[in-house]
Amino acid sequence: MDVILDNKESLETEFKTFTENRVKFSLKRLVWLVRKIKVKFSLVSNAKNSCNQHCRIELQTFDHRLIEVSITARDRRAALEMGLKKVYKHVQKAFNKSQKYGRLSKYVYA
Repeated sequence: MDVILDNKESLETEFKTFTENRVKFSLKRLVWLVRKIKVKFSLVSNAKNSCNQHCRIELQTFDHRLIEVSITARDRRAALEMGLKKVYKHVQKAFNKSQKYGRLSKYVYA
């Protein structure tokens, strides 16, 4: 599983390691199903309320499905947490659907 951090402004090194560790920890049960994860943080400039940190998570599974989640929150950590929770639910749903219909790719177990 590759974790790629893609952002416009530079992140602190401790936040980069926190993000990588948090992604790996939250998806540790389904890590065998995930090929690549891309996390992108940005700042919403014209936010009318206090929620101005935007987190976008793109996930590619081994059967070449692309799952994208976008969250806006007060700070980066909260946006990351909510986004990972949503991603986990989507991956779990895709896995259950593929098991139900028997369409899980043969490359997952390789």
